[in-house]
Amino acid sequence: MTPNLQIELRRFISSNVVSKLNKFYFENDALLIKAIDVSLGTILMGMYNKIDDATFFDEIIEKVDNSRFYSEVDFEAGRILSVDDCYAMEGNPILKQTFTNKKGRISEMISNEVGIKSETAREVLNFSALLVTSYLKNNLQLLSSLKLLLEDQKRDILNSIPPGIKIILGFSCYESVEEKNQANLGRSLFTLFGHNFF
Repeated sequence: MTPNLQIELRRFISSNVVSKLNKFYFENDALLIKAIDVSLGTILMGMYNKIDDATFFDEIIEKVDNSRFYSEVDFEAGRILSVDDCYAMEGNPILKQTFTNKKGRISEMISNEVGIKSETAREVLNFSALLVTSYLKNNLQLLSSLKLLLEDQKRDILNSIPPGIKIILGFSCYESVEEKNQANLGRSLFTLFGHNFF
């Protein structure tokens, strides 16, 4: 069965993880969850943009290989066992490689769009980069079909990202809406004319 990447990643964000993260960041729980959701989508679309870079995934997976974060994720149970402040140190190299010089702008945009502190947005982006990369390391068989998987789920992922971040990532604000409208138009035409001509 094809995994829905966003749903798979969201299952690691339990209320326990959110409350532990809030010991560091002191944000509203709902806003923190929204920031994580936006960050996960942003990381996935950033990786989508790098999909044709032959060495990208090997290099980021190598970065997470011996990380403390990776060792603290129980993939079978879908739980993060412990939350600490290793994210900046371990997540930053992955973000730099994924977004090059856009990382700062993206974290500021998350801060502004979601309504959390800039520092929290930076750390949540680091956390999300580590979670996505750790998930891919644990599911290496997905890498060969990742382009098709992300292409198939792109509309839903883009719908979870604010317009400003979509633009920074190189996607049109209307891209996800247009795809949806084309599908609806096809259904509408079939419904309108289908019974008379087919």
